[in-house]
Amino acid sequence: MWCAVHVRDGDEARTESFVKGLLSGKLDARCFHLTRSRRKKYGGQWQTVREKLLPGYLFIDTDKPEAVYRELEKASGPQLLFSNETFVTAMETKETALMECLADESGVIAVSRVSVAEDGSIRFLSGPLRQVESMVRKVNLHERIAEIETDFLGEKRVLYLGIEIEK
Repeated sequence: MWCAVHVRDGDEARTESFVKGLLSGKLDARCFHLTRSRRKKYGGQWQTVREKLLPGYLFIDTDKPEAVYRELEKASGPQLLFSNETFVTAMETKETALMECLADESGVIAVSRVSVAEDGSIRFLSGPLRQVESMVRKVNLHERIAEIETDFLGEKRVLYLGIEIEK
């Protein structure tokens, strides 16, 4: 089961280290933040960059969500919380399945390879988007991103994932 932890935007990596130290040895839990790889053009050259997929969120994969919550509650304070409201949310099975389908063990979503036919149709050749092809609502070839719309923590979100065009 995945739990989403709301943290300050920009503090994901620091908070991840803090939580890993807090949970290490006590619980069997994997802590990470989701990043996407995508292609961007700098100085006329395409390069792969990593960006946060969901800024302000940290994720914990655990079989003992109640115990994780108690440990986080003990350490709650300015180094962990975004606010004094509820900060840990158990994700629905459908949301967890989608994220596990997209991301690797470290929380990185790789670039998907696509091909464009002469008629303009797009085929997903490899990568995480191949598994969720039916969810893709738009592909922007110029920006090298594909948009998928999904429910995430009770609201509709559009996730922008990286693509590489195969010649």
